Amino acid sequence: MDLADAPDEARFRQQLRTWLEKRLPELPWPEPADLTEKPAFWRAWQAMLYDAGYAGLTWAREYGGQGLDERMRAIFGEECDLAGAPERLNTIGEDFAGPTIAHFGSEAQRQRYLRPILAGEEIWCQLFSEPDSGSDLASLRTKATKVDGGWRIQGQKIWTSRAQLAAHAILLARTGGGPRHKGITYFLLPMDREGVTVRPLAHLLGESEFNEVFLDDVFLPDDAVVGDVDGGWKVAMGTLSFERVAIATGRVNTTKAVDDLIADIRELGVGDDPQIRQRVADLWARAFVHRTISQRVISGASGPPGPVASIGKLYFCPLVEDLADFRLSLEPLAGQFDLDDTSDEAVRSRRWLRLANQARGTAIAGGSTFIQRNIVAERILGMPR
Repeated sequence: MDLADAPDEARFRQQLRTWLEKRLPELPWPEPADLTEKPAFWRAWQAMLYDAGYAGLTWAREYGGQGLDERMRAIFGEECDLAGAPERLNTIGEDFAGPTIAHFGSEAQRQRYLRPILAGEEIWCQLFSEPDSGSDLASLRTKATKVDGGWRIQGQKIWTSRAQLAAHAILLARTGGGPRHKGITYFLLPMDREGVTVRPLAHLLGESEFNEVFLDDVFLPDDAVVGDVDGGWKVAMGTLSFERVAIATGRVNTTKAVDDLIADIRELGVGDDPQIRQRVADLWARAFVHRTISQRVISGASGPPGPVASIGKLYFCPLVEDLADFRLSLEPLAGQFDLDDTSDEAVRSRRWLRLANQARGTAIAGGSTFIQRNIVAERILGMPR
């Protein structure tokens, strides 16, 4: 596989690099640290992207995208990381919900929801996991009961990223009497509906990125269903495939993370230690392999990705854990006790601590490591269930 940019990719990279150099200084820096204060800053950034044609790069032009391939999106992510661009607050909208609606939704749903995602007007969240239904998603118990003109939803969801900021959610609920994968329907839920309650959950660093969401007799009209009634499992698998590609290829730029690690090692003055140098070489080589796998995942992708995305996720998760853990081992206690310390040194250390904690969650998100192994074994290696 040739990892060098093709001529059109090189032109796109240079144009994007020039645009980032010009436009990033126009944002109202610094980017807020608190999640609840980020939307205004993020919307300014997303509006810039949308106006310049950099939002929804792989989406069809008829829905506001550019109709480009996944390699272009990968280049976009690389250049944004290198330029220090803000994080993307609406990854669930742009990477999961949007592609799912474009692929499985009705024309009315596409017209209603896709443009506001790209323009930064509406943030989305994902209501899949439940207290007793995480990796075993098919065991979900949230129930949708048919009523005149729509459905009444009753249940509880958990580990919902950024639900406190979201305008809409993608939701799975049981509508039929069939076992497990049968009888599940995929809904689009406005988060301001009567009966929706969001309760933030603080994680180890004192932040509330996750939430639990309670659905108490929430009404949704019939046109909130994506795909067929009782056929939501197929749609959900499409969403999870899109999510696995996002995790495997773009959630963390591992080659840049190694570069940041090397810069920190030089600043700490421990670069002459042969064991540290050997460890860095190992991580650098693994990051290069990860980039190669990412290119395999995105090459020729159209529609929901196939099982090869599971290989990328399986390789990515332990790599990020090892990167973050090794960096923390160089300063074992730095930044872990005084979370209010805003010095550059403390903030830098906490960035790695956050990455180490997030990496554990990423190993579960989009299907746990054990689920991914089963997918690879059955669908790629042809092993029996």
